[in-house]
Amino acid sequence: MKILDTEKGTIAGINLIDFIVVLVIVFLAVSFGTKVLIKDFEFGGDEMYNAIQAYQRLDQKGFLVEADIRGKWISDENEFESRGLIIETRSGAFAFKMRGGSEIIWIGGSMGYLEDVAASKLVFRPLDNYVVPIYTGPMTFNSSTEFIDYLKARKEELGSDHLLIGGSSSMPADISFINPSKSAQDIFNEFGDLYYVKYYGILQSSGNEVIIRLRLAELSELEKLDIDAEKVVVSRTVLYAGYRSMPGELEGYHIASLEDLK
Repeated sequence: MKILDTEKGTIAGINLIDFIVVLVIVFLAVSFGTKVLIKDFEFGGDEMYNAIQAYQRLDQKGFLVEADIRGKWISDENEFESRGLIIETRSGAFAFKMRGGSEIIWIGGSMGYLEDVAASKLVFRPLDNYVVPIYTGPMTFNSSTEFIDYLKARKEELGSDHLLIGGSSSMPADISFINPSKSAQDIFNEFGDLYYVKYYGILQSSGNEVIIRLRLAELSELEKLDIDAEKVVVSRTVLYAGYRSMPGELEGYHIASLEDLK
């Protein structure tokens, strides 16, 4: 059998027109699939609105999102390129925590002039591919160590790659340290030195109690805290179990997937 039969108008026995149609469909499917997987979390500097919308969808589901940013410093127009953690948004801009430190800068679009950096390209790098939220009631622990041990036990029980504690975007979590060994400012500074922590602040400080409010914090970062306390009281909160691969045997839990949010 001829591979190409010009008399019959066939290729490998398939009608030439049918072959071309199939070839076009396969090309479009592969092309579209590649763009969906690669391009959905890539944005140009003129796409800040779309980038913020995409980030907010991820944030609402408990994803920690790093980003690779390329652009220029607005102050002197020197080139800027860095990876860091997105911790907050405002109209047309991201608050960006530089990797390897606690410095926070603001990233605007390519036409930005009020921020620190005008971005020409942004690529989101979520910490996990799947996140499972687990809602808990108020909890009291007899020490900071007991609090961390509880989180480590839940992470092992869930078999997750990461475990985060926090609240929703509208209702952050409150962690109260009763009779802490350090001052409110020292505790605040310790949280400030952690990388995988979003939105934290001192909600209340008195002689024997310091309440830290936070949006999201990763367990391995919380383990670095050096704060002794008589008790640790946690408000109603959400534990977010993060997975690189699709988790199994988690009946009754909602699983948020990156693919569903693109």
